[in-house]
Amino acid sequence: MKIDFCKEELVLRVYPTIGGCFQEGWMVLKNHFLILFLAVILAALLDIPMGYKQYLENAGDSYSVGISFFNLIGFVYYVMIITPFNYGFDWIYLSAARKKEPQFEEILSGFKKYLVVILSHLLVIGITGFGFILLIIPGIYLLCKLVFVPYLVMDKNVDPIQAVKLSYYLTKGYFWTIFGMGILSFFIIILGIICLVVGVFVSLVWIHSAFAVLYKAVDELHFKEACVLAGVEIKEE
Repeated sequence: MKIDFCKEELVLRVYPTIGGCFQEGWMVLKNHFLILFLAVILAALLDIPMGYKQYLENAGDSYSVGISFFNLIGFVYYVMIITPFNYGFDWIYLSAARKKEPQFEEILSGFKKYLVVILSHLLVIGITGFGFILLIIPGIYLLCKLVFVPYLVMDKNVDPIQAVKLSYYLTKGYFWTIFGMGILSFFIIILGIICLVVGVFVSLVWIHSAFAVLYKAVDELHFKEACVLAGVEIKEE
């Protein structure tokens, strides 16, 4: 983490860095390994139907009949089932990053904000998809700028549009940090593959923990400023 002195507030501020987030993320992994590891296992099990859909697509003409139908079913399954679970997973990682004891049943917390979760994710898909259609670089930029949307939806009392706006302004000045963490995550996964299947799961826990640490740090530093810039007034739940 990068430490800076704020003259206006007469306090030391700790700014997140790529190495700092992964270092603290490793501590989160060690302190809450079992529950976070089980969450990753559950996520992998939920992805099995998506893998079967991909298998049918790769099977070629012998399975050509009904492929479009399976694509539709796969998309609905991903958005309506996997997405709320993924938001619940992010909430567990954030709780762990905040040094709270995550509860396994919190994996279902995404379903408590079901409509907001679904609409937020569809909005992110639409925005980033449009960016990738324009050119790859705008898509990558928007993907990095909207990385905090799941955390904001689960952590704050916001609607989908507010979550997108806040994520955009919260990530102000952190694009290269987020992009660098994404690149490093790729190599961590490769390292996990080299260490066989278990290594992949450990890698995923580490990566998710690091991004939760990043959100936690940026939220503490810049949330009020982001609310002002986004023109968002948060109502207490």
